[in-house]
Amino acid sequence: MTVPNSLLSMNGNMLVAVDIETTGLQAGYHEIVQISVVPLDSDLQPCKRAFYVNIRPEHPDRADSRAAKVHGLDMDWLLTNGLDKWKAADMLEEWVSGLDLPFSKRLAPLSHNFPFEKGFLMAWLGKETYDALFFIHYRDTMALGAMCNDLASFWGKNIPFGELSLSKMCSKFGIVNERSHDALQDALCGAQLYRCLIESLGG
Repeated sequence: MTVPNSLLSMNGNMLVAVDIETTGLQAGYHEIVQISVVPLDSDLQPCKRAFYVNIRPEHPDRADSRAAKVHGLDMDWLLTNGLDKWKAADMLEEWVSGLDLPFSKRLAPLSHNFPFEKGFLMAWLGKETYDALFFIHYRDTMALGAMCNDLASFWGKNIPFGELSLSKMCSKFGIVNERSHDALQDALCGAQLYRCLIESLGG
């Protein structure tokens, strides 16, 4: 059986799992140092080659040491091996073009706490390029987890998620992330989590 390239609800836009690693928490001041974008088919499985790059920060002096401890990316290595952010942006646009989306269709992002990701993506790409690449309607596993908690609470049931972090929610479904805080692995785990959440809500 051939699996369609996207969910019918996407209306021709392509659902993609997105994850970033950054030099800190403040978009516009801190920077993206790693990004992954993974296309998903209608079965919510990866269906095409992912976009996955490391980016050289322009302001390493602004980096928060706590962020480095989380993602484990060495600053010296990034400064030597990371892509220039404008080169990385050009590569992202070329990659999206290679997806051969229908005319005027864009990437529909799926992430864990997408408002955080969006702030950094817009600071990197600029609003015009961001809007050209990404559809306005996004999916968010953190928000969906909070909704599941509200739904359970409303009906007097035990809430399913005591914590809404990606790792804690994934562990609830037995999803193993062997390289937590690597953008590609987190994006793949986020896609698995989204599928599990949808299945848990019933067909």
